[in-house]
Amino acid sequence: MNITKKILVLGLGGAGCASIARIAQNAPDGMDFALMDCDVQTLENCSQIDSRIAIGKSVTDGLSTGGDIDMGRRCAENSLTQLETLLNGVDFLFVVVGLGGGFGSGSAPIIARMARGLGAHTLFFSILPFEFEGSVVRKKAHDSQRKLRTYADAIVQMPNKRIQPDGDALLTDSMDRSAQTIAEGVVGLWRLLSHTGLCNLDFANLQTMLHFCDATCRFSCATAAGEGRANTLIDELRNHPLANKGSIFEKAPGLIIGITGGEDLTLKEAQQIIENIAPDNAKCWIKMGVAIDSDFSGQISVMILAAEAWKQPLVDDGYGGLKPKTGKAEQGELVGVLKQTSSKFGESERTIWRGEDLDIPTYLRKKIKLPR
Repeated sequence: MNITKKILVLGLGGAGCASIARIAQNAPDGMDFALMDCDVQTLENCSQIDSRIAIGKSVTDGLSTGGDIDMGRRCAENSLTQLETLLNGVDFLFVVVGLGGGFGSGSAPIIARMARGLGAHTLFFSILPFEFEGSVVRKKAHDSQRKLRTYADAIVQMPNKRIQPDGDALLTDSMDRSAQTIAEGVVGLWRLLSHTGLCNLDFANLQTMLHFCDATCRFSCATAAGEGRANTLIDELRNHPLANKGSIFEKAPGLIIGITGGEDLTLKEAQQIIENIAPDNAKCWIKMGVAIDSDFSGQISVMILAAEAWKQPLVDDGYGGLKPKTGKAEQGELVGVLKQTSSKFGESERTIWRGEDLDIPTYLRKKIKLPR
């Protein structure tokens, strides 16, 4: 294992905290977890996680938000110092959050915005409500996810109806299935970023995916052992609850495919998996990673992250027009190439305040993505 970047896995709100508490029980050594909620009771029920952060005490007095999104937002905004302490130094932030309630829906966009400001990349696993929870709850989830897309690098949507067991499952089995599906995505990505392999996947690869995926992606993962394990893997990857019978691979404009196996992993098996998963599309951006781990002797595990869209992020050209972003120019670089007079206001001088050109829109100066 070769962890060179700090990766934090955060459970946000009741659903997020419960999921992370279950994930942590069987997580690999080295994973760094934290929980955050305004409801003290929720945090007390997750005593197996050392880092538990109660925020918004002045707003809820340690109770829940009662489904009030605005109250959830104020909890986060009134606890910026705590958030900064948690996120400072984090390179990559995985967040598991249930949308449709109060705290998670209200605080998630605030946390994504702060993480972006502190230089962390963010990947949100958003648990979406069941149909039977009603249109009000579903609308809350939709509105929150729309705001979250403005700041998060990527969101993996986890609709409850897709990740539940078939048939008349017990409630505990349903909760376990949901946590297991989320764990596969979180642990799978963490393992790929944390291991040095034969063909590495690193932060730069994931950053490329996040930069162009327009904040939406899907994942699929599977593990198989025994004779014909590569074929078994391919079938399980296509039948994963979030893979939509494999259509996410066929239509994906970008794919990250991570393969983990023991010393017995063969080139033929890796080739077979890639050829049967990658779309027959010359324009698809594909990055493959292969890691050898002694813990996977006799078995192969595959993790796939698939972009749902592939778009050039939009930025303002400084004169009110939008154009595709072709680089990562910072504010200081932009000021050097822009004219020192504003064409919007005749030939008046640009407004420079504390080193910032205020004629450049706020969303550009603060690196806020424009919703499409």
